[in-house]
Amino acid sequence: MKFDDVRKIVEGVPYLGIDEGWELYHFVLNHRPERCLELGHAHGVSSLYIAAGLDEIGGGHLDTVDLIGSANRDPNVETLLDQAGLQSYVSVHREKNSYTWFLKKQIERQTRNGACTPCYDFCFIDGPKNWTIDGLAFFLVDKLMRERGWILFDDYKWTHGKHPEREQTDGITIRSLSDEEINEPHIEAIFRLLVMQHPAYGNFEVQDDWWAWAQKTAGAGQELKKTRMAYHLRDDG
Repeated sequence: MKFDDVRKIVEGVPYLGIDEGWELYHFVLNHRPERCLELGHAHGVSSLYIAAGLDEIGGGHLDTVDLIGSANRDPNVETLLDQAGLQSYVSVHREKNSYTWFLKKQIERQTRNGACTPCYDFCFIDGPKNWTIDGLAFFLVDKLMRERGWILFDDYKWTHGKHPEREQTDGITIRSLSDEEINEPHIEAIFRLLVMQHPAYGNFEVQDDWWAWAQKTAGAGQELKKTRMAYHLRDDG
């Protein structure tokens, strides 16, 4: 499915901008991942761009995970997939509290004789933006990530303090956090202290202080790349 066709379907639907959609879509076209994982889909705009890319390359599948409440969004991810005719490329999963529980179950599914067999080539993490949940999610995703696979974090500089309208997120009550936790970008801390220090990851790239990429390289190429592009049409809700 062509990019412009997807763009018309998701026009006006939060929260992913056109430029980020272009980036996701062309990542799939260029890297041709067989299995993709998305942690946090909200309305499903990013899911649609990934699925459209898979359709364009003629194969692959996306597991997309969010909370049970995401089913009540208007539109929800199923509605967008139906409109685009891309249902066969996506399995929608929902959990009551956190996508880390989905990851736990997926690790169990992939475990044989005490070892977890990696199954994903790409993971897009766009969830609660919280050290506790997304820090754990990185290590869980790592167990499921094939060598040469890519992890992409959204909301690199996002802070709870800039979004006081959010009272809680994925089991975390914002008012229970310290001032440091409220005002520090959690994804940046996760990327800098966990991902970049992990011996199996390299080819790091931060785009426009908003997206952060890392490739599972088994230790090769530990340089931080320069930003490739600047986004202009972002809705960072």
